[in-house]
Amino acid sequence: MKAVTFISIPIIMMASSCNQSTGIKLEPKDLIGKTIEYTYGESIYHVTLDSDTQMHWEAMTGDEKGIRAEETYVIEPISDATLFISWGEENGVGVSQLLDFKNGQVHNHLIKGRKTSLSSGKIRILEP
Repeated sequence: MKAVTFISIPIIMMASSCNQSTGIKLEPKDLIGKTIEYTYGESIYHVTLDSDTQMHWEAMTGDEKGIRAEETYVIEPISDATLFISWGEENGVGVSQLLDFKNGQVHNHLIKGRKTSLSSGKIRILEP
């Protein structure tokens, strides 16, 4: 019986440490009015959530520099520092992203017609 007790204590400690908060807690409403900078190699985009359903983005550098658009989006929390956001662009591209603010990463799934692609980059919230 003692062996079970000694074995179960480390397992319980490991399980509880896996569930500990990252110290970062973001809700979708916390991003309204804020600009998120996305960096993909040489390309930088600024995405601003204007309301709980409307956003705008602009390509700051790279091949698409100067292109901008307003979009309707949906967003939901996945964990304390991870949000899932998606929108459809006027040009037919469907964008779905996992925003991982703890690690400063964005993971993209793009759909254009029937072609899908994956990419990832870095994100950070710009200070006003």
